[in-house]
Amino acid sequence: MHSISSYVEQEDALLGVLTVRETLTFTAKLAFPTGLSAKEIHDRVEDTMEGLGLSHVAQNMIGTPIQRGISGGQKRRVTIGNSLVTLPKILLLDEPTSGLDSNTAYEVLLKIRSLAKSHNIAVICTIHSPNWETFSLFEKALLLARGRTMYLGPTQEVDSYFAALGHPCPTHTNPADHALRLISTDFYQTASSPTVDRAANDELQAAEAGEVAVQRGQLDDFAEAYKASRAENASDNHLSDGLLINHAAKPKLQTNPFTSLVLHTMILTHRNLVNYRRNLLAYGIRVGMYLGMGAMMAAVFQKLPNIDSRINDRLSVHFYGVAFLAFMSVAGIPSFLEERSVLMRERRNGLYKAAPYVLANSAATVPFLFLCAALFSVVAYWAIVYAAECQALLIAALIPLFVAALAICAFANGFFMSVQGYFLRTIPTFWRVWAHQIDYETWAFQLLVRNDLSGLVFPCAGEIAARTCQCSFPSSLIAEGQCAVSGEDVIRSLNFSSVSAVQASFILVSIIVVYRLAFWAILARSR
Repeated sequence: MHSISSYVEQEDALLGVLTVRETLTFTAKLAFPTGLSAKEIHDRVEDTMEGLGLSHVAQNMIGTPIQRGISGGQKRRVTIGNSLVTLPKILLLDEPTSGLDSNTAYEVLLKIRSLAKSHNIAVICTIHSPNWETFSLFEKALLLARGRTMYLGPTQEVDSYFAALGHPCPTHTNPADHALRLISTDFYQTASSPTVDRAANDELQAAEAGEVAVQRGQLDDFAEAYKASRAENASDNHLSDGLLINHAAKPKLQTNPFTSLVLHTMILTHRNLVNYRRNLLAYGIRVGMYLGMGAMMAAVFQKLPNIDSRINDRLSVHFYGVAFLAFMSVAGIPSFLEERSVLMRERRNGLYKAAPYVLANSAATVPFLFLCAALFSVVAYWAIVYAAECQALLIAALIPLFVAALAICAFANGFFMSVQGYFLRTIPTFWRVWAHQIDYETWAFQLLVRNDLSGLVFPCAGEIAARTCQCSFPSSLIAEGQCAVSGEDVIRSLNFSSVSAVQASFILVSIIVVYRLAFWAILARSR
């Protein structure tokens, strides 16, 4: 079905920083990575914008919470244009006029009708409470109640059909509203009222039960009347024949899977880079926060002397750096959730699979996170930022609700902070054998401490000769006649693993890869 159909959801799922033309162009490229030339894609996009009345806002941004964009009606037309630009043979629309005023709703459906006729597209649309002018734009109407067909036939004959069944449309009443009122049962439910006495309540229930019985009997009459007509078989055959002809008229373009993967990854990477460069709220502010926090830490912890009494201060710097970068990862959740809605829409329409998105997201994210880490520090912090970001994206993919994902991500960071090894040097065996080992904060903290303390010697208070030497950490240098503690002594007292810095780096990268693979697996199963 993906090769001949396209589905337009009720909610608009668009990237706010892209222009109207860019939005449609990226969709066309994803739909036809090899089948159309650049000129053909450009012409198709321009034709779609002209048909939907969007040419005058082609260079306008869609809009974000802090950046003004196009109107709600225009956004709805862009959403529809994303499907029309692929020229499907069947266009499925889920309440395309939802949230629009009657005039805008009419204009939107009028333009869809015009494009559908010019490109021979079958449009199937659900719509609630249309005015008669809008309702008349449809050639056929299908009325459903409780899963049964009440009417299927020409829209202009709805009024006369129900009139023939003994339910004429009252004067000055919209025939569409009249038909929906006849088949609606949502408000015919029996219920007791605690505010009236028992006798009155019984009388009320009896009256409502009678109304329900009448309504259900009326629906049965409509269903039987429809079955008795020949419209069902005639309409079904006509529709089926048309679909077979259209399907045969548009053979699906076959693309090598590897070629498709590479091209889709390149297109999505380009789109992500444009999104990241322009999205001030999601990315510009984050860069400023990393830069500001780095400057603050430099000012607070500046010029720490190499003495025993300040070792814990140095450890605090590394712990706080890891903790800050870990908790800052939650800032990536809102932007991903915006991308996720677009991803789900495009995947449902068969434009690409999950793998190209994950690869493109990784390719576009690495430079940004490297910039953030470079602004914050110059040693080992890139791996910390990326691991934390991968964890945040994994949680957001599992729980696509902003507040819930934010809370779970904060909980995960707090939990991993507890088993990291800084607060509690001797971690209970149950937590050490698994939680401590899979905690990216553990290996990031160890890398930073090893890099900072290895090869350093910290003089202690007192003197060996006077037997007043006191060190904050057990020292192997006292036996050698030095009143000092080495960086290696501090590392041993922290109960760090015996792995080397290279091995710790490999473990940290492995955690990143596992997070990304899990991220891909969850997206691949999402619908």
